[in-house]
Amino acid sequence: MQCKIIDLGIIDYLRACSIQKEAVTSVVSGSASSTLITCEHPHVITLSRRSERKNILVDEAELKKCGVGICFADRGGDVTYHGPGQIVLYPIFDLRQYKKDLHLYLRSLEQVVIDTLRDNFGLNAHRRDKATGVWVGPYKVASIGIGVRNWVTYHGLSLNVKTDNKYFSFIRSCGMDVKMASINDFFDDDVSLDSVKDLLVKNAAKVFNLTLI
Repeated sequence: MQCKIIDLGIIDYLRACSIQKEAVTSVVSGSASSTLITCEHPHVITLSRRSERKNILVDEAELKKCGVGICFADRGGDVTYHGPGQIVLYPIFDLRQYKKDLHLYLRSLEQVVIDTLRDNFGLNAHRRDKATGVWVGPYKVASIGIGVRNWVTYHGLSLNVKTDNKYFSFIRSCGMDVKMASINDFFDDDVSLDSVKDLLVKNAAKVFNLTLI
């Protein structure tokens, strides 16, 4: 599957959503190849189609004081936090050229993170039954929520590299009572965000058999 790589750097969440929608329309129509978007977002809490407001544990005044916005997202999953020190991948993949299997697609996204953490950092990254995402020990380090239109995917995954974990205390991440952590929490040395981003792209190419263009 041919795939274009776009690094948006640090970008507003809603602006990134708009760029995704444009890319999805192009891929669905056949006028563009699959695209893998990488980025970071300023502090924001996102609610999915099925999120419950009670999973945000502080009021909007407190969030505003901490510089955290709230946005709604057309994806699966539940409430999620995005912010500095966290890598976000938005695969706009044409599953008509891969496999029309959303369960397999979700497991493949998990595998991208698992391979990155195991092979490059020696972390025992793993899945949990009936809980999409990736864990290291009892800590969740990556969250996944997707949307699909005409077998073209959007939204995607976030991996905590050196995220300020206090922001996760504002929510019940993914609607669960789960402890969140970052890669940096497991090491004394600082982990480079750019190096992890490059490894994620490399492993996505391997797992999805991508030809990067």
